[in-house]
Amino acid sequence: MIDQGLLSGLPNGVRALLASPPLSDPRLLELAAGWEGLPPAQARMTDALRLFVVTWDPLEWLAPRPEAVATVNMWPFELVVYVPVWSLAGIARRQDTTVAAVLAGLGASAITTAAAHEDAVMSGRYAELATQGKVPDLLSGEPGLAARSEAAIAAVSPEWEDIGLGAITDFVQQAFGPVDFDRSLVELTATGAPLPGCRACAGRRFKFPADLADSQDRMCQAHRKEADALIRRRMARAEASNPAGWRMMTDASARLSLPHLPGGLATRLKAAENDLVVRARLLAEAAARFPGRPDDFGSALAEDRDRAGRFPGWPATLIRDLGRAAEGTEAVRLSEALARVAPARRAFFGGQAALALAEAGLAGDARMKVAEHVERWPDDLQTRMLAGDALALLGDTEAALAQYQAAVPLAQQARNYRATRELSGKIFRLARPGSAQPAAQRRQSRSRPSRAQRKGKR
Repeated sequence: MIDQGLLSGLPNGVRALLASPPLSDPRLLELAAGWEGLPPAQARMTDALRLFVVTWDPLEWLAPRPEAVATVNMWPFELVVYVPVWSLAGIARRQDTTVAAVLAGLGASAITTAAAHEDAVMSGRYAELATQGKVPDLLSGEPGLAARSEAAIAAVSPEWEDIGLGAITDFVQQAFGPVDFDRSLVELTATGAPLPGCRACAGRRFKFPADLADSQDRMCQAHRKEADALIRRRMARAEASNPAGWRMMTDASARLSLPHLPGGLATRLKAAENDLVVRARLLAEAAARFPGRPDDFGSALAEDRDRAGRFPGWPATLIRDLGRAAEGTEAVRLSEALARVAPARRAFFGGQAALALAEAGLAGDARMKVAEHVERWPDDLQTRMLAGDALALLGDTEAALAQYQAAVPLAQQARNYRATRELSGKIFRLARPGSAQPAAQRRQSRSRPSRAQRKGKR
């Protein structure tokens, strides 16, 4: 992920960890940065500095995303900086410097800004004031005096560790402000007659929220009810304090255990919503990470937890949109990439590619694609229907009718009444005298020159 040349100046252990980050998992690596001879205020902030490299951004779908984020926590007092590993490498290449220098620069910016606003920091309100624009973002300022002396970068974590609720909370706090989520240890009410086997009766204290929730099944009825009430009370208070922030926290926490797109791909995909070609290429790059894993791919593409586990419909729509934009070649490439993710849907994606080629006005390529797929899947209902649709777009009424008519018994055999009705409608419309040519002309009139053709005209 990071070239060895960019890692010069780091301790050997840190270099090894950054050279092979676990991009497929949401992990973090804590490092430390230290400087000599700093002014007292900056030295105090340095003592509170915690520097993390991460392989996942919990708010990845909120494009655009900053290259690094920082915030202030109290109790305990912490100045936390997070930089995604892909941003770390990108900044180093763009600035023609080393990863060590980038890490030192981020830490120096944070401590310099915090020291310049020490009263706001120590009041515990810096994160709130920052989201209101009343104090600067911690990473927005110049590194100051710290940048003039060499920083010592060292590993705090011996290895990459799992991202947890603490890191998610920090990301949300930087973007949305603090959420009043009480995560203090829980000790439930002592009883005069403790029941054997109940962890709460035994006086155990529980971490909140996961440990308490996971331990409820091993509690007596009274403590189970008390735990449930406490969980609901703390969560209700958190939501009331910052509804948007709480929503992002719960969503990111749920997605934490799901597959994700590595290397910041999710953010780049979101940012490319208005550029079909870039979006298609990024989606194909993402698909290459999930061969034969359509459910995982669907979860990784989910912008919120409610959409996880299902292969979304928009990639197929994107194939057709590329065709309408006269980007037939890109449409075929994307269909092939998606077919490798979901081999069981190969015929479907190939049919969508044929439609896109027809939309793009590439009649010869469209017919070749139709012939190829019909020969390979002659008894597949969807293949026949999509083949007919592509040929109808090209104005080839006779060939389109042949595909639709071949599809009818397949739909009837499968008892697919919806497809049967749809096919009847298509056949009826095509069989009417003079119906095909105007349709083909309407399709062709929407075609636009390809990107290469547009460049040639300039």
